[in-house]
Amino acid sequence: MTSPCIGPHQQYDGEFDMTQKFVGTHVVGPREKLPSGKPWINTPLTVKVPFPAAFSAIPVVVASALQDPKHTSSYPDTFAVTVIGVTKTDFTVNICRTDYVRDNYTTSGWGQNLHLSYIAETPA
Repeated sequence: MTSPCIGPHQQYDGEFDMTQKFVGTHVVGPREKLPSGKPWINTPLTVKVPFPAAFSAIPVVVASALQDPKHTSSYPDTFAVTVIGVTKTDFTVNICRTDYVRDNYTTSGWGQNLHLSYIAETPA
């Protein structure tokens, strides 16, 4: 789900600039677990998210992990999300589970249908 917004933005000098903005979500899904007995290094999951339309300039993106809105009970999982690349047509993030890390930075995946929420906006 994405909602576009293109509208005037008043600068400090009183002039108006047009900005582009998308607010949306992207389904990441579960991350499969490896069979027991095999340690799994907690390598980030890299996800590329397309914008619903191209920006006229490279936007600033803020992203966060989001539990599936259709799931009624809460998961105790905690995630770190880092935006690692942005273009006019998409952005890329690294997602890493942070609440369940054992010795040698090994972990399990996650079973929930993880979503990513984001705001992307061109600088005024």
